Amino acid sequence: MPRYTRPANSDYAEDPIKALGNMMQATIIGHLRKNPGQTRGEIADALEIPALTVYNGLERLLDAGLIIADPPRHVATRGQRVRYIVDDAQVTEMVMRLEQVLGEF
Repeated sequence: MPRYTRPANSDYAEDPIKALGNMMQATIIGHLRKNPGQTRGEIADALEIPALTVYNGLERLLDAGLIIADPPRHVATRGQRVRYIVDDAQVTEMVMRLEQVLGEF
């Protein structure tokens, strides 16, 4: 399998690109910043997208540490309403890392 060329600082930029480089995930972050504490269903309704799409985006954002679930995934029981908020410090860190790679505008 062919390998692709990666610049020296690519590892530093990889996480922000994965987390913020997806329109759905960026939209969810933006929505939750304006409307903290919403459930998956509330987010799906507000953004007018399928709940499964929101679920997948939320899972990626949780894995990246950019949002916080209340209760946390490992504590939540099936059927329990989970509310989500943005971890502003983590989002800021990711944006700063991306800015460092792109250069300041």
